Amino acid sequence: MNNSAKVLIIEDEEIVRETLAENVRDKGFFVESAENAALALEMIKRSHYDILLVDYRLPDMNGLALIKEALMVSKDSIPIVVTGYSSVETAVDAMRMGAYDYLLKPVDLEALVSEINVILQERDTFRRGRERLHESVMGSLSPMNDMEAVVLASKDSLIPFGREGIFKKIISIPGTFLRRIKEFYWG
Repeated sequence: MNNSAKVLIIEDEEIVRETLAENVRDKGFFVESAENAALALEMIKRSHYDILLVDYRLPDMNGLALIKEALMVSKDSIPIVVTGYSSVETAVDAMRMGAYDYLLKPVDLEALVSEINVILQERDTFRRGRERLHESVMGSLSPMNDMEAVVLASKDSLIPFGREGIFKKIISIPGTFLRRIKEFYWG
């Protein structure tokens, strides 16, 4: 795998930020970090990042609001939300904002690096799907259908993370909006 990807870690807790940065850097990725949303946005304006690892709770801005602003500046960046507070509603909102995944703290570092490698392999497909989703489907979805699908998907566990996360569980339920989207765009 080509590890020349640039990763920006946005995390206000210094020990978490440094641990994530060190471990991702040790796997050969170029890593920079920011302690708040304002600094992260300035960095994103100056340089392109392939992956944005965004803490949900930041001191100056909600992580999802940061993703929204970051994607307006750098639409090709792929965000991953990291949080210590699991919420079905937050997971759905993160996916709507364009997040690739929603990980719970403490982050499994090997799973995170594996996730980054998967994103790099599938990023073109993910970006095309995200663009087509926003263009043609999102306007027709009702919020209730979103919540019903997530509740069904999460009944047997509390928002699992990684490659077998909630997104994959929702896709496996026949008739849900994400399943219909997957079938329409990716077969």
